[in-house]
Amino acid sequence: MSRHKKHSGLSLLEVILAIAILGTAMAVIGQLMNIGYRAAVEARLRTDAGLLCDTKMAELAAGVLEIKAVTEQSIAEAQGWNYTVDVQSGLQLGLLVVTVTVTQTTTESADPISMSIVRFLPDPDYDPTADQ
Repeated sequence: MSRHKKHSGLSLLEVILAIAILGTAMAVIGQLMNIGYRAAVEARLRTDAGLLCDTKMAELAAGVLEIKAVTEQSIAEAQGWNYTVDVQSGLQLGLLVVTVTVTQTTTESADPISMSIVRFLPDPDYDPTADQ
């Protein structure tokens, strides 16, 4: 019989190395999941901001809301969001430059989300017959 038997199995060094690799991989995967979650939340908030901004602009264009300057008005349909309307005279008579800005008031993300839309709208007070 031979004095040197071959041992089958893993050595302690191999087990420790495998656990270290597994732990590192789990930590990296956890961080990637966290980054992905934060990006998804921010994308959802940006989508909400765009829809709210477009909705307020459509309400102004349809005449549901009066075309006048408004500062930090809360949005009844969406808690945690405010809108601002800026109205300026356009270069063309009878047109107004209307800017609607929607801002997040709650802080679900690190930076509050804000979005603006600028559109030319007809001036409701403009009378083209008065210019002639």
